[in-house]
Amino acid sequence: MKEVWFQNRRTKWRKKHAAEMATAKKKHDSEAEQLRNDDCSDHDDLDCRDNKRLKRENELAHHRQQDESSDSMPST
Repeated sequence: MKEVWFQNRRTKWRKKHAAEMATAKKKHDSEAEQLRNDDCSDHDDLDCRDNKRLKRENELAHHRQQDESSDSMPST
C-alpha cells in the first residue's frame, strides 16, 4: 500500500511541476516578446538598455531559484 501512496504522491508532484513550468514559460515568452516590441532604441538610450539588461538578469535569477527549489524534490 505504501508503494501506491508514493506513486500517487510522485504523480501529483509531476503534474503540479509541469503546470508551474508551463506557466513560467508562458510568462517568460510574453515578457521576451514585450522586450522585443519595446519602443526605445538600443542604440540611442543607454538607460533603456541598462533597464532591459537588469530585467533579464532578474528574470534569470528568479528562474534559477525556481529550478533549485524544484530540484529539492526527491526523484525515483
